[in-house]
Amino acid sequence: MKLVMFCDYGLDDAAATIDALSHSVKDGYEEVVLVAIGGNVPPSISLRNAIRLVSNCDFDYAPVTVVDTTGEEQPFEFLTVVHGGDGMGELFQDKPFHAKVLQFRNWLEGFSGEYNLLSLGPMTLVPDLLKKCTPKKFVFMGGNIAEEPNFQGYEFNHALDREAFSEAVAYPHVAITMDTCRNSFLNIQSEKIEGKSLLSRIVSRARDLTLMSGEKGCYLWDDIAVKYLRHPNWFRLRYGEDRDGNELSYAEYIHGDKYLKLLEL
Repeated sequence: MKLVMFCDYGLDDAAATIDALSHSVKDGYEEVVLVAIGGNVPPSISLRNAIRLVSNCDFDYAPVTVVDTTGEEQPFEFLTVVHGGDGMGELFQDKPFHAKVLQFRNWLEGFSGEYNLLSLGPMTLVPDLLKKCTPKKFVFMGGNIAEEPNFQGYEFNHALDREAFSEAVAYPHVAITMDTCRNSFLNIQSEKIEGKSLLSRIVSRARDLTLMSGEKGCYLWDDIAVKYLRHPNWFRLRYGEDRDGNELSYAEYIHGDKYLKLLEL
């Protein structure tokens, strides 16, 4: 079983990746594939950040392949106010990197086998994989039902490629929407973060940047998708239709513990 993650490497993607990688051996993955896409940052910055993030891991993890999508046309912003000048909060320096790096089309052509899919950015390239191989589980962060949108009348990942979003959500899925994440138990903006782990440092930096930018609340959006994939019993499924008429199966957090208590679980 493989884990494939499409990440537009901002801070919440970094948190989600570290969370997934740190549990990847325990969870039985034979490989984790990090597809570095555009979204929070340009594709070239996303690729650099994926490599930099893996090279700074200080724990054991399943073999990693990084996928370079810089040759693919895709939308992006560069949200430096939210994610810092380098997209990941200026937390990481370059270190020796030993994982495989493959071009997207070459990787896709050779891809096979069972996998779980986490889509944590715009969906532009996701349908290409879905049409080739259906995942065992497909969890994505994106969309909103009732919550106030945060980008051009939509949730950010949805807004950047509405057509690809609609195509992808036609497949069986669980959505981690804005409705999922905007839960008082998952808001860490007023929390004190004392941990020294790599994940705690990323979460702390994300919180600090939201305070500086004036955002109302700090949610580690993408890591909530990892939490759902690993702990579905912490959630219940609900069903709704978004403003484009997409029918979403989305998760509602019901566990009752605050995010920081669950951070390393």
